[in-house]
Amino acid sequence: MDKMEFQEKVWGGIFGIVAIIAAIAEAIVSGVSVASVLGAIKDVSGTLIVAVLLITFIKQLPRRPKNLLEKLENEVEEWGKRNAPLIFKAEGYKAVQGSEYVQGFVLLQNPEEYISLLNIKPESSAWKDCARYGNGKGTGKFISMPSYETMVNSDFNIEIYMKQSHFINKEKFEETFAMIVESVNVRYANEVEAKRNGKSFEFTVHVKKGINTDDDMQKFVEIMDYILSLVKVVM
Repeated sequence: MDKMEFQEKVWGGIFGIVAIIAAIAEAIVSGVSVASVLGAIKDVSGTLIVAVLLITFIKQLPRRPKNLLEKLENEVEEWGKRNAPLIFKAEGYKAVQGSEYVQGFVLLQNPEEYISLLNIKPESSAWKDCARYGNGKGTGKFISMPSYETMVNSDFNIEIYMKQSHFINKEKFEETFAMIVESVNVRYANEVEAKRNGKSFEFTVHVKKGINTDDDMQKFVEIMDYILSLVKVVM
């Protein structure tokens, strides 16, 4: 539903309720009689439908869960764990002063190490070595994100990095990278806008609205998963 349609429904319902109150007040002022009561019923019957529609419409609006922030954090963190050891939630993320990005994920640099890390546990020292931001053992920067608080309050960006040598050394990776960015735009045109940052092998994904509902949260994780699936194909 676009903004204009939303306003039409709300304001139409509000004016309908005002009209009902005015009709009843007029009947009271004119003196309560059978004729005045019947007249009031006649006046408000059509308008009452608009008011009922407004109430129904409001009840059907998506409601923001009280624990949305906590649920978003859990969903994103669990998504990262499900996709380990290919990716890890970065530990000790170093935010650039003034940057909106304060957290992220790192990516396994050498795909050949994937099998040897399959049984790695989140509480292990090996996991912490891989997850370490900036100088992780065999990993490099992959996704940068703003805080979860930012993500539930407004539109936001995430940054995707594909600068690892096993990417850029691939034949025709320039064309492949361009197709990845375009694929995100085509598949999720209503939710995001992906744009390459200059000539670098990184791109920004602008999430057009904040995460306000469970559906928004699930869609965001789905988009993250889709981007990772494209990376897996290239690897």
